[in-house]
Amino acid sequence: MIKFLLHRIVSRMERRYGYDATYLHELVDVSPTAARRYVKAQTAGRWQGPAPRDAWHAAAIGGALVEDCGPCVQIASDIAVEAGMPPATIEALLEGRDADPDAKLGFDYARALLAGSEDFGELREAVARRFGRQGLVALSMMAMYSRNFPVLKRALGHAKTCQRVRVGGADVVVAPGLKAA
Repeated sequence: MIKFLLHRIVSRMERRYGYDATYLHELVDVSPTAARRYVKAQTAGRWQGPAPRDAWHAAAIGGALVEDCGPCVQIASDIAVEAGMPPATIEALLEGRDADPDAKLGFDYARALLAGSEDFGELREAVARRFGRQGLVALSMMAMYSRNFPVLKRALGHAKTCQRVRVGGADVVVAPGLKAA
């Protein structure tokens, strides 16, 4: 019964976002317990705290982009648009152009955090100054959890190659310097 319910949850997400979650169905089949724990861990990262919406969603996009430049970035972008983040902001971030300062800070911080970049310390301090310590924690958690989907997907052998991301009805080519390694 639990497998049936978990498959329904995954299928609902697939339909909602036009996303192939075969790897999550596989996780459910391999271990419903692991799938439930994975979902529980992912929902823990949904705490936004005082972080502004666009910075928080930009951290999710940036975090996913460290590991993936295809379907996982697409779903993070779709969720951001659904939450009200302007598509033009997401396009600018993915193309490596200037964007809303809060969103740019969240995006750059997440990427620096997960990639261990040299400018991480400066970005951490900038996030703490602008959004407070709770905002820093919220962006950090979102960055961490957003990378889990592409990591699990790759671990189960379902990773795809890089693709264009569709934002607000337009294809966006991810800037080469931002793509996952």
